[in-house]
This record gives sequence, structure tokens and C-alpha cells, in this order.
Amino acid sequence: MTTWEEACNRCGLCCFEKVTDQKGQFVTTRIPCRQLDIISRECRVYHKRFDVGEGCVKLTPEVVRQADWLPEGCAYRKGLD
Repeated sequence: MTTWEEACNRCGLCCFEKVTDQKGQFVTTRIPCRQLDIISRECRVYHKRFDVGEGCVKLTPEVVRQADWLPEGCAYRKGLD
């Protein structure tokens, strides 16, 4: 069995800025967090990501259930099905 964080498929989409469109839905922009390595899709400061002031959200099952800003293909979302 894998741990919760190992479920991540490294799409990196949760690390891109989001905006709300005219219908009130979240849209992922092309602007990544400055800590995201856009080639490997891994965070450069993962071990201290909550301390660097980038607005990183700890993705727990409870948060994922309510996070309508996560992309449909997010491995965390799929893991809750």
C-alpha cells in the first residue's frame, strides 16, 4: 500500500495559479509557483513548502474532497473514488 503523498502522479497542476472564470469556476493558468520545477514537476522546496510563504495547501483527504480547484485528473481526487 502506498502512502497518501506517494499517490501524487506529479502532474504539477495544483502548483499553477488559478483564476475564477465568469461562471465562477476555477481555471488553471500557465503561471507556475516559483518553487515548481516545470520539467520534473517537483517542488524545489518540498520539505519546507509550508514555511516559504507560497500559499501551498496540505492536501489531505478532507481537503481534496472540498477542493474544487484541483484538476479532474488529480491522482488524489481519483484515489477518493
